[in-house]
Amino acid sequence: MNIALLFISVRDKFHYESWYYMPREPTEIIKEVERKNIKYIRFVIVDVFGRPKGVIVRKYTLKDYLTDGVGFDGSSVPGYADIEDSDLVMIPDMDTFIITPWWDRTALMFCHVYKDERPHPHDPRFVLRGVMDKIQKLGYKVGVGVELEFFLVKRIGKEIVPYDRGEYFDYEPLNEGVHFKVRLMEMLESLGFRFEKLHHEVAPGQYEMDFMYDDLLSTADRVILFKLAAKCVAKKMGLIATFMPKPFWGINGSGAHLHLSLHSIDGENLFMLERRSPYRLSSIALSFIAGVLSHARALSAIVSPTVNSYKRLVPGHEAPVYISWGYGNRSTLIRVPVYRTGKAKIEYRHPDPSFNPYLAFASVALAGIDGVERGLRPEDHVDYNVYHRHEGLPCLPETLEEALQELLKDELLVEGLGRSLMEKYIKLRRKEWEDYIEAHGGWEKSRYCITEWEIDRYLELA
Repeated sequence: MNIALLFISVRDKFHYESWYYMPREPTEIIKEVERKNIKYIRFVIVDVFGRPKGVIVRKYTLKDYLTDGVGFDGSSVPGYADIEDSDLVMIPDMDTFIITPWWDRTALMFCHVYKDERPHPHDPRFVLRGVMDKIQKLGYKVGVGVELEFFLVKRIGKEIVPYDRGEYFDYEPLNEGVHFKVRLMEMLESLGFRFEKLHHEVAPGQYEMDFMYDDLLSTADRVILFKLAAKCVAKKMGLIATFMPKPFWGINGSGAHLHLSLHSIDGENLFMLERRSPYRLSSIALSFIAGVLSHARALSAIVSPTVNSYKRLVPGHEAPVYISWGYGNRSTLIRVPVYRTGKAKIEYRHPDPSFNPYLAFASVALAGIDGVERGLRPEDHVDYNVYHRHEGLPCLPETLEEALQELLKDELLVEGLGRSLMEKYIKLRRKEWEDYIEAHGGWEKSRYCITEWEIDRYLELA
């Protein structure tokens, strides 16, 4: 059986309208490779941690690989397979073909993973497509925008230091990374990316680039591409772009806040009341908020997935600690922006950029829709600083291990994302936790500092 034909049928089933996708056929791709004198084509998959993996093929082998896919050892990619049953195939999603401006004469395509001519249940991209399909059958689509924060750092001997001394919204000379950000933004805009804004963040060497709204899948793809591009551009400048949540103690960590809204199939924003006011949300929006809050402790293992993530989630640095929501309140887990009328959305402030965007988007969407389907209502919103006043408010998990225990108990997320995938995920993340504890003799001994173990593990890999 021709695997490519099977893939096309699956692709059609899950296709969503988006400016990012441009439907293509194999002959079109081959012609463009010839026309643009492309030498290398990167086939990209994503492991369970959200790290891009893949192979580079030459243009003279491309035709066969577009049709038949590329075989690989699934036991060597975290989260996919055991050694005794490890032959897998990656099939390119031809709609995602791009020519990368940060790699010379190179194109890229995201792929789906197949086993015995069937989609692999541990493929994060396919898991997200499946969740989107379930939500669409209920009559909804979820829109998402991301505020992606990261640090530019440089090595001075063995020390890692921020690239500049800038603070929130600073320009030059304190914001020395402007040229990096503009160069990166222009590269990505040439591929069709659109950004709301870019600016210096609160901490020295910290930056934020805000993605415009789109569907879950294309936004997740763009997160992966953004991180790849940022790391490549920074390396050429002798710098490191790190998406490690908390590379420095005592200053803000990096988040990946999600701006979410729920839409009908025909595009109506269901979070909006007929009487437009920044202080009003529909009952569906409140139910969505309640769903996310009710699953927040379990979500933590997916949206804040590393040991280092829990050093970000501390009071006083604009990261959430208590499970609460409010209007314009940046101390809460969910903030309802109140800048302007005509838009209704929520900001989920829990995630950090070390997440797997496919699993994170899928899990948050499942939690929100669960609230909508069950007609949940959240507790009253808070209008005070919950870092200073939090009596009666439940807490987020304080460690990765605590979060993993919560995820294991959450049947909706485990079943919605796939039990076998979640068992793999929890096993691998628990090993990460155990390695850290073994290296440091316990959490309390090192929870108020950033260790060399974390720098080695996350600085360039997160």
